[in-house]
Amino acid sequence: MNNEILGNIVTCADYELKEGTKTSYLDKSGHGPLPRLLSIERGQDLSRVARTGRGLEPRVGQMKAAFTKAENSPYKINKPYKVQTAIWRVAGSQIYYYGSLGISNARGKITSDNGDIVVFRTADWRRVRVYVFIGLADPLRLPQNLADAVRFIKSITH
Repeated sequence: MNNEILGNIVTCADYELKEGTKTSYLDKSGHGPLPRLLSIERGQDLSRVARTGRGLEPRVGQMKAAFTKAENSPYKINKPYKVQTAIWRVAGSQIYYYGSLGISNARGKITSDNGDIVVFRTADWRRVRVYVFIGLADPLRLPQNLADAVRFIKSITH
């Protein structure tokens, strides 16, 4: 996929670890599609989930968040306005991680992803740049789409 197409389907935001916390991140850029406050759990803070499908791969972490009443986003559709993803390491990388975004359905539960890839770029988990690529989480094309997304991010950050 070329950079022009990827540039039209991506949004990003810069998050920083909130002082005095281990898992709370605040959006410092103020223009991302995700909630202003994210919870990113890693290591021993990571809750256990069923290990099926992609869950058989070792997860690095998970991101969970909920929109406030004042926030607007294309992902704020159904109460309780939650978003989440498991986080995996991009193969061969020490700074890129990914997941497929899940949002609350009509019953208020997150049971599947919505088709968007979330890419996390971080060296130390104190500052995290979060990229959301619309529609790239198609399971049949995920490896190639993820490679294209990471290549695109590298081209605009280096």
